[in-house]
Amino acid sequence: MDASHRLERIALAATFVLFASAAAPTRAAPLITNGGFESGFAGWTRVDAIGSDGTFSAQNGTTSPVSGSPVPAPPDPTQAAMTDAEGPGSHVLYQDFVVPSSPTTASLRFDLFVGNRADAFATPSSLDFSTPALNQQARVDILRAGSDPFSVAGSDVLLNVFQTQVGDPLVSGYTTYATDLSSLFAANTGQTLRLRFGEVDNVFTFQLGVDNVNLDAPAIPEPASLLLVAAGLIALGASRRSSPVMLLALLAFLVVAGDARPARSDTTPLKVLDTTLEITTVLGAGLDQPIGIVFLGSAQDFLVLEKASGQARRVINGVIQPQPALDLAVNSNSERGLLSMVLHPNFPTTPFAYVRWTESSTGLDTTDVASVPLLGNRVDRFVWNSRTGTFTFDRNLIMLRARQTDNLTVTGHDGTANAAERGNHNGGVLRFGPDGKIYLFMGDEGRRGWMQNLANGPFLTSPRVDDTFGGPAPDNAHLSGIVVRLNEDGATPADNPFFAAGAAIGGEVGANLQKVFSYGHRNGFGMAFDPYSGNLWDTENADDAYSELNRIVPGMNGGWIQIAGPASRMADFKFIETTQFGSSLQQLRYPPTRIAYSFARAASQMFMLPGATYVDPELSWRYEIGPAGTTFLRGAALGAAYDGTLWIGSSRSFAQVGGNGGSVYRIKLSGDRLHVDVSADPRLADHVADNLFRPTKFDGTESETLLIGTGFGITPDIEEGPDGNLYVVSLSDGAIYEIRRKP
Repeated sequence: MDASHRLERIALAATFVLFASAAAPTRAAPLITNGGFESGFAGWTRVDAIGSDGTFSAQNGTTSPVSGSPVPAPPDPTQAAMTDAEGPGSHVLYQDFVVPSSPTTASLRFDLFVGNRADAFATPSSLDFSTPALNQQARVDILRAGSDPFSVAGSDVLLNVFQTQVGDPLVSGYTTYATDLSSLFAANTGQTLRLRFGEVDNVFTFQLGVDNVNLDAPAIPEPASLLLVAAGLIALGASRRSSPVMLLALLAFLVVAGDARPARSDTTPLKVLDTTLEITTVLGAGLDQPIGIVFLGSAQDFLVLEKASGQARRVINGVIQPQPALDLAVNSNSERGLLSMVLHPNFPTTPFAYVRWTESSTGLDTTDVASVPLLGNRVDRFVWNSRTGTFTFDRNLIMLRARQTDNLTVTGHDGTANAAERGNHNGGVLRFGPDGKIYLFMGDEGRRGWMQNLANGPFLTSPRVDDTFGGPAPDNAHLSGIVVRLNEDGATPADNPFFAAGAAIGGEVGANLQKVFSYGHRNGFGMAFDPYSGNLWDTENADDAYSELNRIVPGMNGGWIQIAGPASRMADFKFIETTQFGSSLQQLRYPPTRIAYSFARAASQMFMLPGATYVDPELSWRYEIGPAGTTFLRGAALGAAYDGTLWIGSSRSFAQVGGNGGSVYRIKLSGDRLHVDVSADPRLADHVADNLFRPTKFDGTESETLLIGTGFGITPDIEEGPDGNLYVVSLSDGAIYEIRRKP
């Protein structure tokens, strides 16, 4: 080989060495550190929105970190980052990085696992879990450093790299995503940016797994380096002047982007399903919205309470007397009005009657929602004058919340006000117990405080109040969702379950807690004492999911608003309330999206007074069945099979809702009288009637063995008469019906 060939080969070799060294990317320190999470979360920042349950945790193995859901193993090698929780929340995981100052190519690569355990994605432009809107999504973004970690504003988000979409597979194994960031980097050289992985869920459990995060930004060769290549080419050309010089450089880039008003009469036949019984109409005319019946000693002498007129009208031998026994100026908007009356157990020797009513602030009967005092729900004692057949006022026992000004914005919490005032959830039933104490069921009045199991109220940030009148502690304006137990003169019994706890707290709140027999109740129209065991039972209406029949024990926490229905149905309660019937729990300030996913989490969030005990319902209906007036039968007037049975009416008529509207139910108790006897229908073995979805609810599936009558309309009161027969008050029919045994 002559000298010229040797020079040519040396020059060629040098050229390739120079080209390779010049064209090869200049390796810099990784822009993202610990992308495989083998060092835990070193280099990363985790942020969870206020009030969130769960966080990004280390994932090892094939079960999720909190809920134990099945998940694929981390891709490489043993650990990944993953969100998981037993309640709703918003979670982000981010790392800031500096874009190199020289023009670069850049690519982002990561592995994602998406495990949405709800039935769909919901993708509003938000990472806020606490709003009424459903939000069930994951996303990956490049943001400006210093942005709010949860921001999705266009001024903060430079690039949305990934986002789940409605219709995507709900669960997918770890998948590799790659995105070219060259243009983004070229526009932001030298700037600090933020890589964010975000996940939000408020429908049901969601796992977002992240692993193998790599942000590669190799430097483009400097011009000086390219001059070295040119010099090599010149040298090569000089060594072979007569030969053409051919050099090919090939660069390959792969970019992988990746209250209606009630009807006046029902529209289905009035009948009782047991052919040994019959129905007679005791009073079918002359009544306006009857809501209760009170016997004065015989089945032919009784009072009928009228909800809207505020009158207690005496009926003797089927004739309505011209002078009312009592006439109160009531506010009857929605579920307000004259609601209940109970006589002293020693009546008429002790001539007291106790009346639960909603006061009008005008001095006249009204239906105007705002014309009511703040504490307009009253229990007053009246004295019976047997000579005149009238009552006179004696004293007030308690005044409770009536006005719901939740249409007013709470300072510091914009966007949480209802559209209008409401007049519902007053409860109202009064009973004397076998212990001689007065028991009052008070609905939640739409409050969201201690008695509704929200220790800090409905808001996630300060001020931690319930509404424009304060709270969340049960001051006079927030004592609701409870059963109150009082002495006959209105004093507080010293053996009430929270008497000591209230004494320790002191003040107005402590004094109110001393009156509480049980709490955590939503709203109901039925309450009765078992004449054989002395146990107290109540019915509670669902919002949409899980109407309840409860045996109330001293110190009971019924679980509302953390749960309705049994603990075993927690996930279903959440599902129905968030995805059906408009996703509302009446108050915008605490939407159903805030409900936990598991009972363990819900229980941990309950407000538990010393000595309080959560108790599952004895019977539930999956969808609202609208239980109302409630009573027990004692004796065999209707037949021995009915002795000790519990009867429940309906809060809606068939004309309003179809289905089982206007029905009457008969419930048998177990031998020990502590539970419901469900032996007649194996489907009720779980003590849940799994009725079916209907837009108007009130489906009767799995209630067939409980149903005893139809066509009764709205039945706010059912009472056993002195003759042992049952008397059913129909508000919608304006009638009193009697159920008796056929001759």
